[in-house]
Amino acid sequence: MNKMLLLLFPFFVFSQNQDNQILVIEPQEDIFAVFYNLENLFDTINNPHTNDDAFLPGSDKSWNTDRYSQKILQLNTVFNSMQKDLNNNQMPNIIGLCEVENKLVIEDLLKGPVFADKDYTIIHQDSPDSRGIDCALLFDNKFQILNYEFIAIDNPEANKSTRDIVYVKLKFKNEVINIFVNHWPSRWGGQEETNHKRVFAAKVLRDYINLYIQESEYTLIMGDFNDYPDNESVSEILVKNDYINIMSTDLVSEKGSYNYKGYWNWLDQIIVSKNFISSNTKILSAGAFQKDFMMYVNSEGEKYPSRTFGGSNWYGGFSDHLPIYCKIGFLYN
Repeated sequence: MNKMLLLLFPFFVFSQNQDNQILVIEPQEDIFAVFYNLENLFDTINNPHTNDDAFLPGSDKSWNTDRYSQKILQLNTVFNSMQKDLNNNQMPNIIGLCEVENKLVIEDLLKGPVFADKDYTIIHQDSPDSRGIDCALLFDNKFQILNYEFIAIDNPEANKSTRDIVYVKLKFKNEVINIFVNHWPSRWGGQEETNHKRVFAAKVLRDYINLYIQESEYTLIMGDFNDYPDNESVSEILVKNDYINIMSTDLVSEKGSYNYKGYWNWLDQIIVSKNFISSNTKILSAGAFQKDFMMYVNSEGEKYPSRTFGGSNWYGGFSDHLPIYCKIGFLYN
């Protein structure tokens, strides 16, 4: 039996085998990545350029400073629980967000207690979405930014604009990691009737990857795709032989990130390039983060994510989606 010795030097672990030989285990550094649909994180200020009227103090939702502040604290509670339960009291290195109204609400989120000693770079711009909800990427000082871009989804057959895809190229150690944050068009009007919109978004992203991303680089795609892993947009267009949808593997915990009429599935997904599974890298854990305090139980005993609103009814919850995560270990010789 191997006997583990003390950690004698930073980043290296030594062990002793049956023949009393000292073995050096390669150092490992982890990246903890999270994606979270925040369910309409709006401020209380009217934006004359977007349709944000539902989230103003005079609206049917009576969206005001108290409710906004509570929403921020609720989200901080989720992140605090995630860091304790999933990452040894360390906050995520990478956070993808969607349904944020602007950079101000992200900055307000980061003013919360759990983020107090954490320094994140925010990559965001206002998207052409008619309601004004956007995607964003946050990353900590483990990374050096090389490039970023906001990829427009200009579908001539869509009757309204949708969110940009946020693309960020980062350097980690000697590696390049490409990250794409997505929020594809909704199923409002029917899944089949709106399928062409998500297929179009998938083709835009896939074409961008084919043109600009090197096979030697790592790529991580996260988001709310408004489709499941086996739908056309994801399984037939985006995920080719060079990518793995983690939500379609045995690595994931929980049944899904979203519950629709009692049916759990993965609207929110993390997709990675195949080189994330190699001799130098390993997916350590992945799934949806679910705790009892985040859930609502209906009269039939079914659990749903505890949401902020149902129509104009204030529930004071967290989000109608669960956050998803992926922890990746990098080994170095």
